[in-house]
Amino acid sequence: MPPESGRTTFVIPCYNHGRFVAEAARSCLAQADAGVEVIVVDDGSNDGATPQACDALESVGVGVIHQPNAGLPAARNAGAKLATGDHLVFLDADDWIEPTFLSKLHAALAADPGASHAYCQERLTDLGQGVIWHVPQWDPILLLVTNLHPVTCLIRRASFEAVGGFDETMTEGYEDWDLWLRFAERGWRGARVREPLFNWRRHSHQTMIDDATARHEALYRRLLENHREFFDRHAVDAAVRANSILRRADAHWIDETGVPIEIQYLHAVRDAFHDSGAIALSRRFEAILKRLPAPLRRLARGRAGANTVPHPATRQDN
Repeated sequence: MPPESGRTTFVIPCYNHGRFVAEAARSCLAQADAGVEVIVVDDGSNDGATPQACDALESVGVGVIHQPNAGLPAARNAGAKLATGDHLVFLDADDWIEPTFLSKLHAALAADPGASHAYCQERLTDLGQGVIWHVPQWDPILLLVTNLHPVTCLIRRASFEAVGGFDETMTEGYEDWDLWLRFAERGWRGARVREPLFNWRRHSHQTMIDDATARHEALYRRLLENHREFFDRHAVDAAVRANSILRRADAHWIDETGVPIEIQYLHAVRDAFHDSGAIALSRRFEAILKRLPAPLRRLARGRAGANTVPHPATRQDN
């Protein structure tokens, strides 16, 4: 079937996240003033419940496919191959989006014909609260130093297909960063919307982001190998930018541990906070909220507002 003009396909890869996937799918179906298609890809879930949770979504018009476990990039690609929309959004099964996500990102993309995709800020929920990643304006030099935004954004399907989709061998992380680099190599850019329209649910103290960060050096070397010509072409500018970031962060002074002294101090403060009564109170509050229905949970968090103690987790997506 040829792509339908103006239609957007949401691809939701799901591995053992059956307890969350319905909320993710509903947030896609609830998009205001938008034609949407939702495809859930059960990537070999083996918890005994997730495949059935995915199948239950067919009753509300969600397409569901099951495949042997192949990893996150392959699951996303599998869903994209079945897409009928002109645009793609990749949403993890444990996250959700705001009702105006599509309308606002579509407007940003329409205003910039040279953009391959449009992205927004993210809001941290559950074990953390608030917007902790104010995503920067698109900057291809900064992209050589760090990832710029979450994977959940609005992508022109033609752009995604032109670069071959996600690299399915990058199963340990940074596959989204790799995709943005392939866009940048072609002179394409992302259009930023400075609103938190994407909600990242931190429901575990150990996340895929943490796993990728633990392997950062090897994964970053992989990016260099994949995009050697692009890195070589901008090596001096990237080095200057990275050095300037260290200086602005007061992270230039590094001792024999290899960790900036200022960062060591901040880590000590963080660890002390973890051991304090405040974080224990926050976790008890979150445990109570988890037992509430989703609408009441969001209402309670909104009422708590600044009185809620945020989890000191940080996120640098990939």
